[in-house]
Amino acid sequence: MIRPSETTTAMLPVLVNVSIAQCIPLPALSIGTHALALAHWAHLGFRGTGCIETFLREWEVNAPSLKQICADPATTDAIVKLGVPLSNFRVHSPVAPRQVYCTIGNYRDQLLQAALDADDGPDGPGAAARREAALNSIEARRRNGAPYICIKGAACVSGPHDPLAISPNLETLDWEVEIGVVIGKSAAHVRVEDAFDCIAGYCIVNDITLRDRVFRRDAPAMGTDWLQSKSRPGWLPAGPWMVPAWNVGDATQLRLWLRLNGSLMQDGLVSDMIFSIGEQIACLSNSTRLEPGDLICTGTPAGIGSHHGRYLRPGDVVEAGIEGLGSQRVMCIAQSNA
Repeated sequence: MIRPSETTTAMLPVLVNVSIAQCIPLPALSIGTHALALAHWAHLGFRGTGCIETFLREWEVNAPSLKQICADPATTDAIVKLGVPLSNFRVHSPVAPRQVYCTIGNYRDQLLQAALDADDGPDGPGAAARREAALNSIEARRRNGAPYICIKGAACVSGPHDPLAISPNLETLDWEVEIGVVIGKSAAHVRVEDAFDCIAGYCIVNDITLRDRVFRRDAPAMGTDWLQSKSRPGWLPAGPWMVPAWNVGDATQLRLWLRLNGSLMQDGLVSDMIFSIGEQIACLSNSTRLEPGDLICTGTPAGIGSHHGRYLRPGDVVEAGIEGLGSQRVMCIAQSNA
């Protein structure tokens, strides 16, 4: 498994989507310091070396050759000798999904934290009862329930270092660091035990959410509104790269973290999920057909802004990372309501 620190780069080649000057983004392999366009290996029969969306849609064709060159020590040498310093590129999202799915309330510690924050707070006289009720509810859902998954508009996907524009009327804009699962082949009615065969790779995502729009004030009986609360452009920074699944190993051991202006806000393990990545894929594939390039945002650990009583505002710097998948840095900027 790739195991760089939070600030260092990966030791094995990873898939990036980069551009230089005003050119169209193109998929490349990177070792963190340099990147070399996949077109360098076009003789291997890759499809879509000029477009990350096409490359991922053709994952089943491309994956065997990609796995071969990623394991070849000569590939690292080629990237260093023939590639361009990654700092010279603009790094875009490593995925361009047609569908984005988000799993809601999927970390035990986040649900428990929300329960303790309610009513008289974590130190109030009712905290113990709320804690017990939350734990019982989580275990009952684990035994008898299913993942709660919504759709997030694909137009919200942005790069790992793109600025996040915040207009004055967005007062409850929140962060959610998550492990993003990129689908590698069409999947329908997949069994849990076969789900990992459908994964192309993993990346970091930050599922930006407007808390006061999750529930509609004008239609409270209608339930949640994920379009208004999650799907504006820029509300899903992704990347900086995608690590192929064969280089990740046991994803449940990965650590997720998020810092706001240098202060640690979220810190959790994938193993704290109520429903595993495989269970999420199986659940989705029984309701819809998953296609290559689709992205699943798999839930977030404790420490979201509503817990801290602090939401995003212009001038903030949000850094999010996952062990082995790198880190992203997003600057929040002011935008007029117009």
